[in-house]
Amino acid sequence: MGTDQHADDPRPGNPSRSRDHFRWDDRHHQPHTDMGKWEKFWASRADAAQFLRLLGRNVAQLGPVVRRYRALLRAEPPSHPVAEHEFGIAVSPAPATWGRYLERIRDLDARALLIRVPAWAPQSVFELHDEFARLRAAGTRFTFTLLQNRDMVNDPGRWQAFAREAAGRLGDLDPTFQLGHAINRKKWGVWHPNEYVRLMEAAASARDEFPAVRWIGPPVIDFEYYFTTHYLVGKRPFDFDGVAALLYVDRRGSPDNVQYGHFDLYRKIMLLRAVVQASGHPDVPIHLTEFNWPLKGSGKHSPAGEHVQTDEAGQARYLVLYDLTAAATGQVASTFWWQLVARGYGLLDEDDAWTERRAYRAFKHLLARTRGWEVRRLPSSLRPLRGFLLQRGGRTDAILYTSAGEIRLDPVLEVQDASDLIGNPLATAALTAGPDPVYVSLGAAEPAAILDILTRRR
Repeated sequence: MGTDQHADDPRPGNPSRSRDHFRWDDRHHQPHTDMGKWEKFWASRADAAQFLRLLGRNVAQLGPVVRRYRALLRAEPPSHPVAEHEFGIAVSPAPATWGRYLERIRDLDARALLIRVPAWAPQSVFELHDEFARLRAAGTRFTFTLLQNRDMVNDPGRWQAFAREAAGRLGDLDPTFQLGHAINRKKWGVWHPNEYVRLMEAAASARDEFPAVRWIGPPVIDFEYYFTTHYLVGKRPFDFDGVAALLYVDRRGSPDNVQYGHFDLYRKIMLLRAVVQASGHPDVPIHLTEFNWPLKGSGKHSPAGEHVQTDEAGQARYLVLYDLTAAATGQVASTFWWQLVARGYGLLDEDDAWTERRAYRAFKHLLARTRGWEVRRLPSSLRPLRGFLLQRGGRTDAILYTSAGEIRLDPVLEVQDASDLIGNPLATAALTAGPDPVYVSLGAAEPAAILDILTRRR
């Protein structure tokens, strides 16, 4: 599963179109897609009964899910202070690079880290255990994603041994383990739903043996909750301690954009909570374990097509809006940007200097400004003005932006200080809100009074 010398050739690695094929792409940190859509469809024809069962379960759940979803949208979202480990970052360290990673982790003051553990090559992660332990003692929380490949799917005994070894080597860190990865993508080795259930069955002994580990899943990527529904409703060897979602929000621009004419990020999260509540599975926390926006001009280093790429300003803006929107739902325990260092989509470029992108500075400022603050969305009636109110200890801040043009903020707001998305101070006189969010401090002003001023502006 190492890097293929023909990695740049079009689908060179699977001439027989075998579903047991698995070829790793070191550049994009994911398997190559060596079969076309219709080739995968034809190779899956024997699994038709499984997918009909998936369809049936989703049809049966449609009414309960819709009722709970509508109730969630009508209710006031539960509010909570942003926890110190709520906004996280994924890292891919090796012993040789750990020092550089640690320097950046400390610079960000990041206290929630997600680390992938590939089943076929876990040693570089295991060797860093003592380094992780020092961070854990200082308050950092770890989520480890256990990556499967086709060999592990075909041989659940190997997956069982891997899960037990991972829990034994890392379990004293009080970690969260995501069981598998992107299980609705065939290139990750899971071709039909029962194969993931077999992975769960193989990991059940590790779950029993290491009760300090929290196990989250099913790790469905993108807005494909019909897979999530299938696993939460169906027979399974154990309940998850949290529901994992690699929620990429279609990546076509802002998290505020809608898919299927209705679902922006906020509504997608509420729908996921409705799926959990209607499933009969315990109503556990939601963890959004992967999201990002690739950059324009990154060529072969981009993990996604040109239609979802953005510039550095957009990447920074969307990162901040994603995290704040997730917090404002009151439904999400953690989010993780994928990833810290990567050429094409990381917060740091994977060049010799690990050059900071604008999104790096935006994430650093977000962590500093929001930990311990309750986050609430501005009502939709104020649009095109958008944003969030932050409250803590009798103080109110706001993060304001617009979906179109610029709006001058009413001087009655009495802004005490302001900064841009990456922390540069702004003059408070004649302050405007535009597409890039601005942070404003409003002192002891009551949220109701702030909303009243903004409403009068309308």
